[in-house]
Amino acid sequence: MIALTLLAALAAATPPACTLPIIEHVEVAHVADGASFDLADGRRVRLAAVLPPRGGEPLTDEARARLTTVVAGKTVGLAFDDRTIDRHGALVAHVFAGDEWVQQSMVTAGLARVRTFADTARCAAPLLADEATARAAKRGVWALPHYRVRKVDELDADIGTFQIVEGKVASVAASRGRVFVNFGADYRTDFTIAISARDRRHLSKDGVDPATWTGKQIRVRGWLSRLNGPEVELTHAAQIQIVE
Repeated sequence: MIALTLLAALAAATPPACTLPIIEHVEVAHVADGASFDLADGRRVRLAAVLPPRGGEPLTDEARARLTTVVAGKTVGLAFDDRTIDRHGALVAHVFAGDEWVQQSMVTAGLARVRTFADTARCAAPLLADEATARAAKRGVWALPHYRVRKVDELDADIGTFQIVEGKVASVAASRGRVFVNFGADYRTDFTIAISARDRRHLSKDGVDPATWTGKQIRVRGWLSRLNGPEVELTHAAQIQIVE
């Protein structure tokens, strides 16, 4: 099967790496985990657009070791998408150690999955391509069942976690301005992708039309919650792939 990332299809001219401008150069003092590190001036940086293993998940130590090898004790460049600070006050940045894009290094090694939000998705296309390559090669997290792409009927144990889910769309319905992409006959128990009216407008501007998805094999990534059955909120195009 060939996975066509909608974001990549919509932005075919996207270069093979992140071209956000470097805003400042900083000195790394300490790597906290696979996703974040502290600077010599006391600030913390969290890697934008990726989610390395953490909190005791498999390969947590390996992800931290990889990030340590790439950035520890070095002066690195920081580039920012639309979001610059997270709710804990950490900088949310793309990081460059010399010519090495740190996010790309982590994803290529199979030590991070791509995890974007609407305001951190400008460099998603090349990262998604690198992730697909790492997954096909079963590198790092992709060799372990813990990180497998989930089927729509095996999600109950994963509520409250970030997952990549794949299945065939049974129907698409609209109600009170929201769109619901259903993967089964019973919305009260089956997996659903939910889209707010505002996010539907944003997706439309990117040429993404959920109304055309009935019968298609879809892969979506995001945080699983429960609204009736398991649910992912779709906010931007980088979360979705049509698998053909």
